[in-house]
Amino acid sequence: MAKPVARAGGGESGELNPRTRARILDGALRAIAQHGLTKLGMHDVSAHAGVSRGTLYRYFPGRDELLQSLAEYERARFQQRVGEALRDAPAGAPRLRVALQHVAGYVSEHPAIQRLIENEPAFVLRYLREQFPALRATAGTFFAPLVADAQPVRRGAASADQLVDWLTRVMISAVLLPDPDPDDMARSLTAVFALLAGPVSSRAPRRRMTNRISRGTAR
Repeated sequence: MAKPVARAGGGESGELNPRTRARILDGALRAIAQHGLTKLGMHDVSAHAGVSRGTLYRYFPGRDELLQSLAEYERARFQQRVGEALRDAPAGAPRLRVALQHVAGYVSEHPAIQRLIENEPAFVLRYLREQFPALRATAGTFFAPLVADAQPVRRGAASADQLVDWLTRVMISAVLLPDPDPDDMARSLTAVFALLAGPVSSRAPRRRMTNRISRGTAR
């Protein structure tokens, strides 16, 4: 049985409807999750979105335009999700942990991303290389305030931008090598960041060196 066809608001000659556009993009994600990207056709998107081919092409003239818009759509949705999660999160390391939890959770809950990683890693790698500046800018919107007061920044050992760059690369590694337990991965990454950003103490190394010298003298 054919699926009911939705028409864009205002008819064929009307203005583009944001809800219809979002519906098409959501349908494209479902189509990718089922069919992958290599074999994805505009007819697959049309079927999963429940719109006519004519409506689909009014919003997106071709596959390339659709995929570009889909990348921007997902990036904005991800940024909104993490931003909402951080709104009530406590400051410091717990706030970073909340951000990382949502990064890991977003990936594990996203069937289209999982499908692409499993079946089309070359596309994922190319996308990450091309989109890295945009991904880093998105990450900076919620990571930059978290690292602005970190010890390496205050000491001048690193800039906030450098720490944001590092955290963005950590997020990408979480996408490519997901942990079965997103919460555990978030805890581990937060601990690593705490070691990197925390104060450096020189007392312990000196004590260890003194002990080694004492043991050597005793011999």
